[in-house]
Amino acid sequence: MAKIIITERQMDLIVKNLLSEAVGVPEGIIESAEELYEIILNLLKGMDDYDTTQTFTENNLDLTISDYKIHELELRVEINEMDDYDGPIVMLSAGVSSQFNFDKKILMKVHKLDNSIELSLNFASNEDNWDSEDIYNYFSKDKVEFVSVLAHEIKHKFDKQKKETDLIGKDADYQVYTSSGLNFGIPVINEFMRHSYFIQHVENIVRPTEMATRMKLTGITKEKFREFFENDKVIKELKEIKNFSYEYLIEKLHEQMDKIDGLLEHVEVPYEDMSEDKKIYVLMELVYINLIRAKKDIFDKMTEDMNDMAANFMRMMGMGHMVKDEGLEKVRHKFLSHLARYQNKEKQFFVDECERFNYVATKLIKRLSKIYSLIPDEKEQTNESILNWDLHQKLMEKRYGKRPIETSYKYKK
Repeated sequence: MAKIIITERQMDLIVKNLLSEAVGVPEGIIESAEELYEIILNLLKGMDDYDTTQTFTENNLDLTISDYKIHELELRVEINEMDDYDGPIVMLSAGVSSQFNFDKKILMKVHKLDNSIELSLNFASNEDNWDSEDIYNYFSKDKVEFVSVLAHEIKHKFDKQKKETDLIGKDADYQVYTSSGLNFGIPVINEFMRHSYFIQHVENIVRPTEMATRMKLTGITKEKFREFFENDKVIKELKEIKNFSYEYLIEKLHEQMDKIDGLLEHVEVPYEDMSEDKKIYVLMELVYINLIRAKKDIFDKMTEDMNDMAANFMRMMGMGHMVKDEGLEKVRHKFLSHLARYQNKEKQFFVDECERFNYVATKLIKRLSKIYSLIPDEKEQTNESILNWDLHQKLMEKRYGKRPIETSYKYKK
């Protein structure tokens, strides 16, 4: 039987790749994000002025992330002209689409396996106060930041390709914070919603890749890791989440009572004779009701069989109640029961969520610290080819100081 000989260098590479996967940073993802950044930067040069929605396609890509390859990019760039925004062009969000079908046999969503990434970049600008050059300049000014954004999105795509099936309820929980449009107009509730989004499982599993990308691109050494780690925006956000207590929430709600009054007036709830504590209780009830209803709507939309023409016709004719699938109804009932577990005890929902914030943030900070292991050891010796001896000697004297000429041995034999 032939022997397989592995060199020390090959072994080091194998160990490095295994370690990278264990930390949550797939092999090749950072390099792929860098390459994708350059491709997008080149595509942005071809944008038309003042066209608020533009799409681009790039074929023949060869991006390799572990054992998954991306061969095609479909890029959508959208500029949202906002009357109440007068600042410079800014990116609002980035996202990656993933097609799926709901399989009624296994009652789970099944991701489409492909080698294409559908990426969207959403910007905000004042109306008519931008052109294509502004978009290009904005995207090119901070390579480290945008490469880390792309690595984040590629990891989302990678995760869905690696886990072919999943529960619909997880997406409903996630999308209620990203695309439901819920805004209660109360700063601390908006903060609560942002924190809930930030520590969703879907986001947690891409954070190591995002941070490791910034770490690598800025050349962080083991000596500089602590400073980098403590000042990274993800860690700062997680520390805020960790410290977001129920007591803090209540304190801020009392301070923002005028905003609560405005919301109650908007939804036509009489509040004039309510105490502040009662107003806060009613607010919590409103927030929870709307979260549940939004999650239910997202779940129903995602489980609709859009290819079932007969079912869709019956819905259009007002006979939607007759279109039922027994297995799906059981899953839906279970999901709605799970959502409504805090009904009539909405305060406990906020208490439990704040405790979850602390637990998940603490655990994630600890996990993210493991990207330290991806930093290569610094080489202690460098072999140099000296091409100009005299100038090299002067450089060494400038760098390390002029070494004195000794006249005796200063060590014992």
